[in-house]
Amino acid sequence: MATAEKSGEIAINMSETKASTKGKAPLLNSSKAFAVVEPPNRGAKRGIAIGDFFLRLCALGAALGAAISMGTADQLLPFTTQFLQFEAQYDDFDAFRYFVISLAMVTGYLLLSLPFSIVCIIRPLATAPRLFLVIFDS
Repeated sequence: MATAEKSGEIAINMSETKASTKGKAPLLNSSKAFAVVEPPNRGAKRGIAIGDFFLRLCALGAALGAAISMGTADQLLPFTTQFLQFEAQYDDFDAFRYFVISLAMVTGYLLLSLPFSIVCIIRPLATAPRLFLVIFDS
């Protein structure tokens, strides 16, 4: 300092530019380290979760409607003559029975998966409910 005062020089503190800091690791408690990390896009994930919830509600309504209409349907089917008629219900054929049972199972699954879809809307960054839904949906 004494030599700088005698020669008339003034010390100027300059901050490092981005080009000079390239390749240097930031300190852990540096404010620059926190500025580099971008927050995740919560809005897009929340929008996808809302769309997933809406599709689950639509599928629930469609499966429940199909199971109810198939389970309560009574049809009279005429054969070669008018004297011989056959009444078909869902439990007369194995295919109809399988159809109603499988739609009831789909409806139950969709009803049980709605709370997990709601959790994905409330907490868009949670990965466990999304992973649960992906695994069991597939």
